[in-house]
Amino acid sequence: MAVESALQSFCAARRPAVLESVRSDGGNGRYTILACDPVDQFRMNPDESGCPFKALGRRWSRRVPLVDIDSRVPFAGGWIGYFSYEAGLRTEGIVPKARRDSPVPLAHFHLYDCAAVYDHLLDRWYATAIDWPDGTYPHRAPAEKRIDQIRRRLARAATEDPPAAPRATPLEPVHTNMTRRAYSHKLARIKRHIKNGDVYQVNLTQRFTTRTAAAPVDVYRRLRAVNPSSYAAFLPWGEVAVISSSPELFLDLRGGRVVTRPIKGTRPRVCDPVLDPIRKDELRRSAKDRAELTMIVDLLRNDLGRVCDYGSIQVTQAAVIETHPTVFHLVGTIEGDLAPDRDWVDLLVAAMPGGSITGAPKIRAMQIIDDLESTARTVYCGSIGYVGLDGSMSLNIAIRTMVQIGRTIHLYAGGGIVADSEADAEYEESLAKALGMMRALDIEGVGCQPQTRIVHKECGHEATSLSLHS
Repeated sequence: MAVESALQSFCAARRPAVLESVRSDGGNGRYTILACDPVDQFRMNPDESGCPFKALGRRWSRRVPLVDIDSRVPFAGGWIGYFSYEAGLRTEGIVPKARRDSPVPLAHFHLYDCAAVYDHLLDRWYATAIDWPDGTYPHRAPAEKRIDQIRRRLARAATEDPPAAPRATPLEPVHTNMTRRAYSHKLARIKRHIKNGDVYQVNLTQRFTTRTAAAPVDVYRRLRAVNPSSYAAFLPWGEVAVISSSPELFLDLRGGRVVTRPIKGTRPRVCDPVLDPIRKDELRRSAKDRAELTMIVDLLRNDLGRVCDYGSIQVTQAAVIETHPTVFHLVGTIEGDLAPDRDWVDLLVAAMPGGSITGAPKIRAMQIIDDLESTARTVYCGSIGYVGLDGSMSLNIAIRTMVQIGRTIHLYAGGGIVADSEADAEYEESLAKALGMMRALDIEGVGCQPQTRIVHKECGHEATSLSLHS
């Protein structure tokens, strides 16, 4: 049965959650999790005080011990949702100055006590449910009944082909918060910080905004079709819908083993069987990109070292090339054993936000980002995923991510700036990263050379036609 048919069925229910591996290679992004009808909610808004990781941890700690968990299924039940980028600033005492112009929470999770889990490697569905002790959630049906409901939902979906997702044609030109000239000026400021010894690398991001009449589920369906990824997510809750096609794993915690896979190094694809291999080989040979990745790998080793057993941290893959629909990426893998007296809360406090979307050293890079970026990142560069009731956790880095609020939709793109970065190349790279999201919104022309009218807001109201390919 097609996953999209099941996805459509779950998304028609109350408060659905989709964590999807649209692009699965059998090792990374192996599973898809579909859930709906949550039993509880955790939400922290930006005007509330406290640490969102510890606050969710207190809610999580009320759980009942889980027994008889099927080891073939990564998620038996737990909290699914997201932490915004700004949530990570709180652990370092950084008060963000960037303007918040959307109602996105600092953190938002729902507790799901049943789910459908699809194993892409084995082509097999599993139905899971938590059997609550008497009196915990008295309004909930027994676990057996909830599992039966999931089976019936999957059976119905197997007999239906979902209609094609309608086009998501923009209702207005795309607005950006950073002109090419402004981007160049900000990049120059970062390079001055690097020259002065403040930092080695800083991630610089711009935001694109437009309006669409398309429903969030249709935007997500189009995104998963044109830009499939290993760590996609769709969380349409209330007025805010999070739509992500992230290729990057931030943290996976299972059986005490921690894995993180930072991305640093990008080359745009050009839909050409001759030129694409050249771009890929160029990335493989690039000393600059390998140096960028090495900086972030070292940063994450240090972050994990704060909560993992001494001597357990290993770089299991220093740099491998991954192929994605619009770009090639350079990826590293770091693993370690979580110390026995630590849990997922300690891991998040140590590692959030991810080093690949801040820079190094992390705290100074975050301060510089806050000085340079005029609007809050919100979910972008935060993390989306789940915290299982068994203490497992899997979170992505929320790149290639859109936030839809009514008809307004924000999408973001950025990249790491280092000493030898060139403004035009970095700007074009950020556009290549946005290309899949732009295509999902029908912002493109013919073939691999999309064009759209983009109105820049930060420096006046200049209108221009801007290429979204390199």
